[in-house]
Amino acid sequence: MSSHILDSSLQERGRRVIFLDFDGVLHPLGTLADARPPLEPATIRERWPQALEHLGILASLLHGHHEIAVVVSSSWRMFLNDEQLGELLAPIGPWYEGSVGLPYQGRAIAIQAWLEVNRVDDYLILDDQADYFPGLAKAWPTLILCDSASGISDEQMQHRIRQWIDHGCPT
Repeated sequence: MSSHILDSSLQERGRRVIFLDFDGVLHPLGTLADARPPLEPATIRERWPQALEHLGILASLLHGHHEIAVVVSSSWRMFLNDEQLGELLAPIGPWYEGSVGLPYQGRAIAIQAWLEVNRVDDYLILDDQADYFPGLAKAWPTLILCDSASGISDEQMQHRIRQWIDHGCPT
């Protein structure tokens, strides 16, 4: 798994990518409010069992779609390396392809750089922070902004993700 370049097997299968934020997407924003790096995956699971509580939903949505990769765009990439992120994301292990890298760059900049390096144009961004994506609809047409309290547990969000998975359009 590379932070910057897609695994060649994914390039052969297809070039579809989901960029994944954690806070406000896989669990409510503030779930780990008292967490302070450095942290290990085992510590996160032990102290904050509700962390990543919606990961099973994403795994269910991805089931049967091996042409899709998941790349972490979350700020968690600043304090966990790709291997540690992979350990936390075990339920979606077959789809996990690392992080966008560039841990101290803004999320939009890091995603854009990753897309340019990997020449991917079929992608979806799951996030809860509009401020990270200047120009929103025009610049980021495949951005799904989740409600920070419900994330992807919201049925409408799941429908939009399913639309992209099945049809390439997150409407």
